[in-house]
Amino acid sequence: MEVAHALAVRGVAVTFVNTEFNHGRVVAAMPAPPRRNGETAAGGGGKLGMGRNRIRLVAVPDGMGPDEDRNNLLRLTVLMQEHMAPRVEELIRQSGEEEAAVDGDGDGWGRITCVVTDYNVGIWALDVARRTAVKSAAVWPASAAVMASILSVPELIRDKIIDAQDGK
Repeated sequence: MEVAHALAVRGVAVTFVNTEFNHGRVVAAMPAPPRRNGETAAGGGGKLGMGRNRIRLVAVPDGMGPDEDRNNLLRLTVLMQEHMAPRVEELIRQSGEEEAAVDGDGDGWGRITCVVTDYNVGIWALDVARRTAVKSAAVWPASAAVMASILSVPELIRDKIIDAQDGK
């Protein structure tokens, strides 16, 4: 969300796609929108916190049931790819159609032109970007050393430093 805010502050319209589960948590944590006099419903001054409304929040099902353990990252990641990728691809394609519509029925957000994803859980979004001919970038929120280690695994297997079967 910090990257989305940084882009929005610089004038970029952002569509922030999240799981329905996380979307609910984000929306619940947002400050109340300001009233006409600049006061929030809670009585204090504040902003909506959405980069002058340049961030559109979109919720997509992750494929897990409401009571499933979202700490099971392997299952969550597999289901996210299976369930979210088609929805995100549809969202990107529809954004291009809406922009192309001459009758003004678009949603006002314009065409999605770039996908930025968390490499750890959203690498599938890079494939979606390729299929839709949209530019893409990946963010790695963990340390660079962890990323370097993960990217080195195929080479370590090839050089027989670790065994592909048992990881030893």
